[in-house]
Amino acid sequence: MTNDLFDTAKTLDVLAVGDANMDVWMHVPHHPDLAGSGERGMGVRGDAYYFGAGGVAANVAMGVSRLGNKAGFVGAIGKDDLGDQFQSSLRSAGIDVGHLYIMEHGSTSLACIFEPTQGEFVFYVCPGSRYIPPEHLPDDYLASARMLFLPGHMLTQDEITCRTLLDALHKARQYHTQIVLDPAKYWLNPDLESFVFDAIAISDLILPNRSEAELLTGCGAPADAAAALMDMGASNVAITLGAEGCLVASNEGIFACEGIKTEIKSALGAGDAFTSGFLHGCLKGWPMMETARFANATAALKIRTAGSQEGLPDASTVEAYLEE
Repeated sequence: MTNDLFDTAKTLDVLAVGDANMDVWMHVPHHPDLAGSGERGMGVRGDAYYFGAGGVAANVAMGVSRLGNKAGFVGAIGKDDLGDQFQSSLRSAGIDVGHLYIMEHGSTSLACIFEPTQGEFVFYVCPGSRYIPPEHLPDDYLASARMLFLPGHMLTQDEITCRTLLDALHKARQYHTQIVLDPAKYWLNPDLESFVFDAIAISDLILPNRSEAELLTGCGAPADAAAALMDMGASNVAITLGAEGCLVASNEGIFACEGIKTEIKSALGAGDAFTSGFLHGCLKGWPMMETARFANATAALKIRTAGSQEGLPDASTVEAYLEE
């Protein structure tokens, strides 16, 4: 993935479109035993918590901004205290939120994440509307971005939103804005999965994890899944493999990049940090191996700190880490 098509007149590096949540994360020793221990098994006492802005697209906007890029975010929030906190958090990081959809009578989404020592998350999400009106993705704003980032579960919300977002992707291609897709939890609504495959067909880069890659292609081996995704139309593929690192497929070939061992405080947000690092390398026009190493290091630094956006590093911190 090169920067050959990037227009030097573009004013935004990454436009992230997607979910806007306030997150409550709690570290717990285990999940509740609702079946085996009666009333005593239903209560769990945690030992650490985090409260702050979250959501895949918002995390990526924050991540690329921390790395020194100009980011914008478009999503839907309520006209409420949670929405005010979300907006303030992104704005204070220098992220453009001028096209946010603020619902007069809607509620901002709240995500509760419980993570035991072994790192197996349980999510409880009470979402407000994720509908984004077309006027909040105007042509000139799409044209101003070098990259448009979208999580796949936004394409399975409702048919009106799906068509709005898919239309935005097609317009982005006309404006030489590169399309980046993270499948995320695209499988939540099987009736609308076809929109995700439509998006893959026009994506410049797709960033699934191992299980998402297998679900999308039916291929258990990451290299086979990457090749299948390129056959579907994706120009470049980066599959995250957890502690094993990642596998990247592009016109430079298919290769693996080993993971970096580090202290893990929480695995929450690791994939979004990886995406942020990978987009940073693509924006710089680096070779894919260098980009993959930088992305792995970005994720390794992030998981030392709990919380969706806490611990996202700046570029100099990642570069110093790689030199160690």
